[in-house]
Amino acid sequence: MRSLEYQTLFISLCILHVCPLCEARPLRKRTVSEVQLMHNLGELKQVQERREWLQLRLRGIHGGPARASSGEAGRRRRPRPEELPDLRDMTPEDIQSALDVLEKLLKSKKS
Repeated sequence: MRSLEYQTLFISLCILHVCPLCEARPLRKRTVSEVQLMHNLGELKQVQERREWLQLRLRGIHGGPARASSGEAGRRRRPRPEELPDLRDMTPEDIQSALDVLEKLLKSKKS
């Protein structure tokens, strides 16, 4: 019976010693393609966030003076979401140029 207790104690100590060593390390190194995939996924998420932000900013911009219609002589109408352009096909360069235009518009509005 004493031998069984020592064996149990020895196995428990071995397990306690090995667990912290394996805890924070990955089981294997990632391949180059996995790292590239994770990088591309991060870029995709960033571009999608930019598009959403740009669409929100475009909703607040008016295209020009509103036309006088029945009873709405001086009022402007905000564009509906379905009237806004679809920005899913924009490249990051297109998004950056649109952001530059928006910044210029905001600066000119403040002046």
